[in-house]
Amino acid sequence: MSAFAPQSSQAVLKPRSLRRQVMAAVIAINLCAALAAMVVVIANARRATETEILSSLAVAVRFVEETALRLADAPDSTGSLAQLPLHINGLRHVRIRIEDAQGNGVDVAPPTRDVEDDEKEEVPGWFTALISVPPAERDVSVFENGALVGHVRVTGEASDEIAEVWEDMSSLAWLAIVVNVAILAALYLALGRLLKPLNTLSAGLQELEEGHFEHRLPPPSVSELAVIADRFNALGLALRRARDDNSRLNERLIQVQDDERRQIASDLHDELGPCLFGLRANLESLARLSARTETDLAGRMAERVETMVEILDRIQGLNRQLLRRIRPMALGHVPLSAVIADLVADFRGHAPDRTFRLVSTGLADRYGDSIDITVFRCLQEAVTNALRHGDAMQIGITLRHDSREGLLELVVEDDGTGMRADTSPGFGLIGIEERIGALGGCWRIVPGEPHGTRIEITIPLHPAMHNIVTAETTVSQ
Repeated sequence: MSAFAPQSSQAVLKPRSLRRQVMAAVIAINLCAALAAMVVVIANARRATETEILSSLAVAVRFVEETALRLADAPDSTGSLAQLPLHINGLRHVRIRIEDAQGNGVDVAPPTRDVEDDEKEEVPGWFTALISVPPAERDVSVFENGALVGHVRVTGEASDEIAEVWEDMSSLAWLAIVVNVAILAALYLALGRLLKPLNTLSAGLQELEEGHFEHRLPPPSVSELAVIADRFNALGLALRRARDDNSRLNERLIQVQDDERRQIASDLHDELGPCLFGLRANLESLARLSARTETDLAGRMAERVETMVEILDRIQGLNRQLLRRIRPMALGHVPLSAVIADLVADFRGHAPDRTFRLVSTGLADRYGDSIDITVFRCLQEAVTNALRHGDAMQIGITLRHDSREGLLELVVEDDGTGMRADTSPGFGLIGIEERIGALGGCWRIVPGEPHGTRIEITIPLHPAMHNIVTAETTVSQ
């Protein structure tokens, strides 16, 4: 079980778009960069806030001390502690609390807020928690006429600094988002242009898979992809040449086979036929001579002659069947429609309980040995399969010449049991495929309607074969 586990896991994986993978990688990198930038900004902001708070605290303490001394040295220094809030109000980044000598707080008017402070965006609590620095506090003693009258507690306040950092960081974040969106959009469009030749290449490979070797790719603007396109076009050209060479070779092989069959059939007909005819004539002469004699020897001779005549009849029948299988002697001498009609009549004679219907339209007298013998053999094999394997009761045959398309079309349809999906093609169907492929044609087997089998064969014709003798023949039984 474990040996098959990796295969099953790999089978679940589905290929993903290269554009999506690149975009996902860029987005992941940007998120990591944004996280790292946020960490750096927060660390720097904490240091800057702490520095700013300590600096502001030192300035505020010095200012409070100088103000307290100035008020204490004034001619009328009475109530300097009460006047102190009027002079030290409005300091930034610090919070001030004035207490008397007993530790009671002195009322201080709330600091005035700038319009800019009112317009500042509220800082989220999580950001404040990240930027918060340790509290810092200073205590300044206030004397009046040499006596301690109170204290001023100065505490560092980081809220203003945090608000400024948040405002700056928010602006940078929005700017980074806009820039990244623009970059991602440009990258998406650029990847689309770069990957478009790959989609064209995929479509071109599908064309090659379907046998369209004349398909060519346009040269892309990317030099690396242009090399692939050139190699693809060279591959298509090589495949087309190989296909043409194979077609010519197959056609030549078919022609050689047909020539050999024609030569063998001619020898059997011209050489063996006369020999058999002469043998029959001599046997008939012996039979007549033996009939004139009344002896027992004559009777035995007559029996032997009769036996030899029966054997001779069987040899002649086998010779005719062999000639028909090798090559019908009528091909090339009578019109193709007549040869096909004779073949159908022969099937009708061997299967009188079946119904045959032949329709031939616009056929020429002949199309050359290769095409004529191919049509004859394809029809012979299709009808034989329908009778032998399909148990068909009705067989329809259509043979027509499409002069506009330059095609010869043969359709054989029966009402038999049809072909099972798991049926492997026999030698007959393989021979049909080889012959049709050698002529550059195509064929297919489809289910008949409502049942049975339908074989469709199409053979392209050369312009020289378009000398049509228009004829339409319908034969049925």
